[in-house]
Amino acid sequence: MPRDLTGCGRYPPRPRFEPLAFYSAVRNGDPEMLAKIMQSDPYFLTQDNGAGAPLHFAVTYRQLDMALHLLNCGACVNQRDGKGLTPLHRAAALAHVEGYLEIAELLLSRGADPSLRSEDLDPYLEVGRVTAIEMTDPDSAERRALSALCDKYAFVKKMPVPHPDVGDWWALYDYGPSTVAAWPYDFDPEYPEERLRRGGEKAHK
Repeated sequence: MPRDLTGCGRYPPRPRFEPLAFYSAVRNGDPEMLAKIMQSDPYFLTQDNGAGAPLHFAVTYRQLDMALHLLNCGACVNQRDGKGLTPLHRAAALAHVEGYLEIAELLLSRGADPSLRSEDLDPYLEVGRVTAIEMTDPDSAERRALSALCDKYAFVKKMPVPHPDVGDWWALYDYGPSTVAAWPYDFDPEYPEERLRRGGEKAHK
């Protein structure tokens, strides 16, 4: 992710609404505008333009009701951003700020997996790959509270980690959001541009 369509002669279709409009609706907690956009552009629900999916934005901007709305619309609670962070990671990182533990509780109640690890956030500092709980300060009240929430919702079935391309515009547009969302995490789709490249390589040999 994202797909590389260089030299394939394809240009991205223009959605009726720009991605900024969708993300702004999420940041501002505007479900009416969100619904209006999704009527014509359903691809935005899990699309990641480099800063995370809409659910990541809802968490970062402390929009509890919007996070719930996105989950009810089909957002993937364990979707990772470019650093491997799930929405729960983001809520945990801000758990010292009022309102973020409530968002973490919502995510856990909907199947967020606290055992998932990020990518190596800063190899120079030897931070390594961390869980959501490890995003909080050791021995802090926030870590104790988050650990208690993880224990409280341990019985909830954890949702699967979606395929990385669930955030890719081209995959969503070509195959449909529901199809991409159903792909297992380790599924290796053979995209048409890859077949074209292989065919071109063979022709030049």
